[in-house]
Amino acid sequence: MQRLFDDEARVLDAHLKREGLNRSARRDVVVNTFLSSNKHLSVDDLYSLVRRRSPGIGRTTVYRTLKLLESAGLAQALVLKGETFFERELNRRHHDHFICNVCSGIFEFTSDEIEALQEEEARKIGFRIEGHKHQVFGECAKCQASARDKK
Repeated sequence: MQRLFDDEARVLDAHLKREGLNRSARRDVVVNTFLSSNKHLSVDDLYSLVRRRSPGIGRTTVYRTLKLLESAGLAQALVLKGETFFERELNRRHHDHFICNVCSGIFEFTSDEIEALQEEEARKIGFRIEGHKHQVFGECAKCQASARDKK
């Protein structure tokens, strides 16, 4: 089995200890599979990946492990059209998302200019920003091209 990533392993172990929980081989498979992916994964997406590595792991284990990772600060949830996707969170630079309304593709972007504008606007009204999720909805290039080809 692949080793947990060092930083994530330390954070997860500390969280498990605080919560009075133990590490388990099944949980480690789910964690390693999640951390090995650089995609935004739904529970079903992760479940499919986990089942390839360890067919005996159930959907409930995957769901509970994702919620555990979220509460430990290792995963962040992104809700789109009623479905929850999770992405790695620890030590990642803040980013925002473009979301395609056609294929549900999620595209990350960073913009120092947008971040500076938010800070400036907050400062004007005396607002202290503690965090945000910026999501821009539209149509990705692939779906636009597909629509053009159908015409």
